[in-house]
Amino acid sequence: MKTDASNLIHGHGVSLITPFNPTGEVDYPALERLAKNLMVSKVDFIVVLGHASEAALLDDDEQVRVMDFISEINRGTKKLVGGVASTSTRNAIRRVSAFNQRDFAAIFCGTPSPKASSNSGYVGHYRSIAQASPLPILMHHDGSGISHSEWVLEMAQEHNIAGVVDESGSVELMDMWLHNRPTGFSLLTARDAMALPLFALGIDGAISTIGNAFPEAFGEMIDLLAFGAINDARLRHHELAPLMRLMEQEGSPTAIKSILAQLQRCSSSVRLPNTPVSDTTQRSLYRALAQLPRDISATLLGQSNN
Repeated sequence: MKTDASNLIHGHGVSLITPFNPTGEVDYPALERLAKNLMVSKVDFIVVLGHASEAALLDDDEQVRVMDFISEINRGTKKLVGGVASTSTRNAIRRVSAFNQRDFAAIFCGTPSPKASSNSGYVGHYRSIAQASPLPILMHHDGSGISHSEWVLEMAQEHNIAGVVDESGSVELMDMWLHNRPTGFSLLTARDAMALPLFALGIDGAISTIGNAFPEAFGEMIDLLAFGAINDARLRHHELAPLMRLMEQEGSPTAIKSILAQLQRCSSSVRLPNTPVSDTTQRSLYRALAQLPRDISATLLGQSNN
């Protein structure tokens, strides 16, 4: 049973992407630039190898090297959450039990792969991981309906479970969790376009994908929501909404890389089975970028010159 009333992970987090060079290898210079930009921006924590990172397409050595690389760059600047990609229970236990704590505060554990066939399967998966982990666990709810989410509240009572990251954006689901969760259990959304209504409902944080490109603008919206300035937050939401909606059409990792490529931050390269966004979506993203308000565009120009 939880006794700590403080939520370990809250505010604005960014699921850091993994940039690849044209040959398909991890582009460490681009990764360093992206990470350092987040470290001086309106970001409360950075998720390394999270839901937008294509972590499942990296081998174990690459995943360890990426986390070591970001830890070395960060040097305690921001709170870090390390990620374990969607995998089997046995492999996840092996990964977390050997996790070098570095300066990480928690471990994000992706949905089991293959997916559990029942709620009890999810309970067994995350309970086993939590018991083996040296750090608190953030569970992953991949967007399944309410009938496949009973395990979240059961696991919320467990020791070493810090919270859940939800990708559904469901107001109904978050409302149910908010009314039934124990103290100390963080509710976080990974759906950028639903951050505003879900914060208004009372969730603790958002792990954004769009924050890779616009950490200041999205972080400002989260700050405004935290202070109860919902009208001002709504204005920022509407400025970013066209991009956030476009990012959901062909998958966030590929869309955010297309955006970052147009901003000259990194290549749009992805690893199969992911593919670059279609020409139609790329043109739509370009138009949406061109229509951003001047204050966001000025910030982007300054970042591009660094």
